[in-house]
Amino acid sequence: MTLTQLNYILAVERCRNFAQAAKECFVTQPTLSMQIQKLEDYLQVIIFDRSKNPVEPTPMGKTVLSYAQKVMNASNELEELAKSLRGEISGEFVLGIIPTLAPYVLPLFVNEFIQKYSKVELKVYEYQTDEIIRLLKDGKIDGAILATPLEEKDIVEDPLFYEPFEVFFSPMHELLKKKTIEQKDLDLKEAWLLKEGHCMRTQALSLCKVSKEKEDKNLFFEAGSMETLINMVKTSQGFTILPKLAIDSLSDKDKKLLREFKGKVPVREVSFVTGPFSMKKSIEKAMIEVLLSCLPKELKKATAKSEILSIH
Repeated sequence: MTLTQLNYILAVERCRNFAQAAKECFVTQPTLSMQIQKLEDYLQVIIFDRSKNPVEPTPMGKTVLSYAQKVMNASNELEELAKSLRGEISGEFVLGIIPTLAPYVLPLFVNEFIQKYSKVELKVYEYQTDEIIRLLKDGKIDGAILATPLEEKDIVEDPLFYEPFEVFFSPMHELLKKKTIEQKDLDLKEAWLLKEGHCMRTQALSLCKVSKEKEDKNLFFEAGSMETLINMVKTSQGFTILPKLAIDSLSDKDKKLLREFKGKVPVREVSFVTGPFSMKKSIEKAMIEVLLSCLPKELKKATAKSEILSIH
């Protein structure tokens, strides 16, 4: 029994297809199939039901796969420990990030990180929060940057910064006459929101009051990005809620359509998050250090004393 064989069966479990798993492992399908057959003969257990399409683990195979994942995790952890002892920061790191942070956070630190740590192969993917949680728990990504708190078992959150919110109004909106805005001023029926699945949708909803008046908008629209929300508000009626990093990218003209909240400023907590299979501590630490060093001064000054908006 070898680690290579364990890697092969885990690849088949992920892909549910021998050919695709062989491609993922950079071997031929006959080679992969032969090694899995040898493992099954050694253990005297049939791991996969090959009559099914897609391929499925047998009941006993599921137990074998569970232990195989533990063995591979321990092997990877030992390798990472050795790197740490040598003071080496290298290897692949798969990072997830939510769409409302990706356009603003990634440009802050990614180039500096890969230049400073050239031996790290960084792979970055955009996912919504629920998908990131699932991938972390399955060990399919190494870490993530997203809004917290998540209150999820086996998920570790390391807060990075607290990002203030402001209100972005349409050019002729009545509330632009006010210097600051109170939450009670914001009517949900005027709000432009991100579609379901975005944590910022929930945060924006928590800042608005529900109107008892009959809905009078004849256009219903939910955006997939903050850039779309900004453009819709500029050409329509109403408002949207924007975080600080999105505000920084606005033109001076568009910034005149912003208003701060009165009193205690609402913020979102942004954290570096890892799952139960986290074992690349040296890379995680290096990435957090670079990211924090690249933050705008305004975010560095923000503290946990601000009002944190839960995504739940």
